[in-house]
Amino acid sequence: MKSVAFVTYNAVGNNTPNGWMDGLDGRRAFVLQNTKGEGSLKGKPIGEQNRREQLEQFWKELQLVLPELDQIVVYVGVAGSERAFALASELPPSKITFVSCTCSIREKERMLEEAGLTDVGRVICECGGHHTLAKMFDQFMFEGTLPGR
Repeated sequence: MKSVAFVTYNAVGNNTPNGWMDGLDGRRAFVLQNTKGEGSLKGKPIGEQNRREQLEQFWKELQLVLPELDQIVVYVGVAGSERAFALASELPPSKITFVSCTCSIREKERMLEEAGLTDVGRVICECGGHHTLAKMFDQFMFEGTLPGR
């Protein structure tokens, strides 16, 4: 695995910038995240409508680099996840890893099934996913692996 995208309407840790970043041994990560200081890490919820709009924008940006990506890691929180599932259903399940808190987990599992995404990789995280995504980002950049795959 040489290239991975990380997509979240929150943030990947505290200091990860958006865009392409180079790691060890030719690995590259493409990060699309909220950089406006909103999201659960900052204590300023962005609201369900803003989450959907942000996911739509991120997906447009992601489509431009899809041919370059081996894997896509997407955070799905308690609200707004149905749009992430719908967008991801356009991709092969083997290329997707969802990072999700356990809030409304049964509803998320139902939506995964309806979107035909039962074979995607899954990682359980804390609410907001910031710390788990940061760890996954570091693990990929330094070791070339991802949990859930």
